[in-house]
Amino acid sequence: MTKKQKRIVINGDVKMDTVTVYSENQIKVEACPWMADKADEVVPDGRVRLKGCTTIEPGAGMVFRPYRQGTGNRYSMLFKTEHCDVMRTQGGVIIEKWCFRPPMTLDDICTARIKEGQRINAYYQSRKEETIW
Repeated sequence: MTKKQKRIVINGDVKMDTVTVYSENQIKVEACPWMADKADEVVPDGRVRLKGCTTIEPGAGMVFRPYRQGTGNRYSMLFKTEHCDVMRTQGGVIIEKWCFRPPMTLDDICTARIKEGQRINAYYQSRKEETIW
């Protein structure tokens, strides 16, 4: 499958009667017994696990919106040091992710932060496009 082809998860618009059970941390939707023949038409390859956002509306209406798939990585790596990853989001926002291990003392962390901060600032200044804060 190429990147441009979308994986078919749900076969078109399938309408059926369902039984919906709302419990504390779970919502279970099952096909009614008289719709058992249609239930196999929903998913072509058996069980599918989707990530998305479920909204329960007044009157117990429910909407599931899957997250966009196949849009690539959320972040692209720009620069990496021993304790910091500098990444850029798809929207152009720059993120610095710092990670210091527990055996480091406060003085070690401050020293590493200053040295690596200077390298990261030099990287920002060397970029041709303007960084928007």
